Amino acid sequence: MISIRAASDQDADDLPDIERSSGTIFRGWPGLEWIADDTVQSADEHRALIAQGVALLAEDQRAGTVGFLNGELTPEGLHIWQIAVHGDWQGQGIGRRLIAAVCQLAVEKGATALTLTTFRDVPWNEPYYQRLGFRTLANDAITPRLLKVIENEGKAGIPVELRCAMVMQL
Repeated sequence: MISIRAASDQDADDLPDIERSSGTIFRGWPGLEWIADDTVQSADEHRALIAQGVALLAEDQRAGTVGFLNGELTPEGLHIWQIAVHGDWQGQGIGRRLIAAVCQLAVEKGATALTLTTFRDVPWNEPYYQRLGFRTLANDAITPRLLKVIENEGKAGIPVELRCAMVMQL
């Protein structure tokens, strides 16, 4: 039985391992295999997002934390920085439940949209989010804030030509 709850400081130390496990799926995607071994958010970075109040956990009664979502409230809405589900738990609807929970949280916090950046054409990225109700922004519709996010991703080594920005109106 999976439950979704707000993350606490005590949870932060477990989240980098979840993110690392989540990324192993990229080993099977040509050109993006490096993501499986890339750096992940540190426990301190998770604590900062938890302190902002936009951090959710997916927990199994026996296994403990199996996934998380973190984000940040912005003038445009709630921006999702990361969603990760442990590799052993992928494909069971946990990501969908985390997105549904963050939609509710965003509305409670007064946000009118969710935003994120992700890889184009990767089945568990852009097409997945489209199925959940996100729409891919055309290049000329990407806001300056989201352009800056993509620019920073490029500075971190992520190929920006493979990225897109997405929005879901709430």
